Amino acid sequence: METLQWIIAAITAGFVASVGYLQWRTAQNKAVLDLFDQRYQVYEGVRKAVAQIVTQPQGFGPKEQMDFLHEIHRAYFFFGDDIHGYLEQLCKAILDVTDADKELQVLTDPAEKNRCWDKRDAAFQRVSDFYETGPPLFARYMRFSETVPQVSLWSLVRRRARK
Repeated sequence: METLQWIIAAITAGFVASVGYLQWRTAQNKAVLDLFDQRYQVYEGVRKAVAQIVTQPQGFGPKEQMDFLHEIHRAYFFFGDDIHGYLEQLCKAILDVTDADKELQVLTDPAEKNRCWDKRDAAFQRVSDFYETGPPLFARYMRFSETVPQVSLWSLVRRRARK
């Protein structure tokens, strides 16, 4: 009778341990997914700002600039220094484009206009390079290391049954 109680207690302890492990894995995967969601929101905010500058730079006003700065500040907490530094350079290039557009509206001297256009074109190129350089930088932080859990409760039960 004592042996039966010991076996039932061992089975119950094993079951409780496996449920605890699966709960831990679920919590870990949820944390990873939540972090991915936050990082993706930052990436989307940056991508939208770049798209705005590339397609309609005149529409990138103070509100859009503040939104972009907000994404840069959020990125500080969700990404490494490489992304944060990249976003600061991108922000400088975006501001150079918008400042050059404002300056071009008031300039009358053709030589000054040409100099301003050259400065704007260089900044615009740095912004549009985002489509080549940005996604690989962000992707390093947004890839899942494990897409499907390797151990399930059912596989544990089957392994035990085989032994």
